[in-house]
Amino acid sequence: MSAAKIVSLINMKGGVGKTTLAVGLAWELAKRNRVLLVDIDPQFNATQWIVDAPTYLTWVRQKHTILNVFMPTSMSASGASTGNQPAASKPTDKTTLIPVKKNGTTLHILPSILDLMKLDAAPRGTENRLRVFLEKVRGNFDYILIDCPPTASLFSYSAFLASDAYLVPVKPDPLSVLGLPLLERAMLDYEERSGQELPRLGLVFTQVRPTESMTATMQQVRDSYPGEVFQNTIHQTTGVAEAVEANMPLQYFEKGGKFPEVKLALTNICAEFVKRVKEQL
Repeated sequence: MSAAKIVSLINMKGGVGKTTLAVGLAWELAKRNRVLLVDIDPQFNATQWIVDAPTYLTWVRQKHTILNVFMPTSMSASGASTGNQPAASKPTDKTTLIPVKKNGTTLHILPSILDLMKLDAAPRGTENRLRVFLEKVRGNFDYILIDCPPTASLFSYSAFLASDAYLVPVKPDPLSVLGLPLLERAMLDYEERSGQELPRLGLVFTQVRPTESMTATMQQVRDSYPGEVFQNTIHQTTGVAEAVEANMPLQYFEKGGKFPEVKLALTNICAEFVKRVKEQL
């Protein structure tokens, strides 16, 4: 089996639809591929979207989360027990990856947990643990997507070290676009610290509204990053919280006939994504 291509979805600005793109793209890829979504955001929004509450609560009491990948013990950074398996039990694919099935499609997720926020005084070398873990499981997948937090942190740097490339979700408003130079500085810092470069697959516009300001901002970004911006975009939608509460992908959430445009957009973005991966990696 060929090893998975590992791609981080990252932006140093919050509220840009990063998790919406990560979850939507992961489910779309999973229709034809073996896909793992890794949630390394302490807010664990992707995990809450994909895994229903009873399953998640049972899982964190008995098995492992991303916290155990960064700290292969049952203790959190503060020394408090997370309720996971005993310290002697190392995280493996069977104890760490949750398979979720919707409409005949299976997606695996490496879940996050709120206790990840306590991991602020990690020992040296912690940043390499995600890379080491994913190297052990990447042969089981075609694509691994990493949903990163909107900060320059241990977690974002760990994702950088583990990835083959990164993808940037962008909300095309002036304030959000200001975060792009911050992201570029962070990535440059990561490259200098690690001695390795990470290719950028491109930028994807999210939460798009048909306003003059957004249209002008989108053109500005396309001019600043020629050839890098995906042709397809995700429009701003209402009712996403309902899909999250139902633990349903936007592609499959049919209540009230919601999200037909988003469904088509995700299909087209997925096709662009696969094409860029083949061309650049």
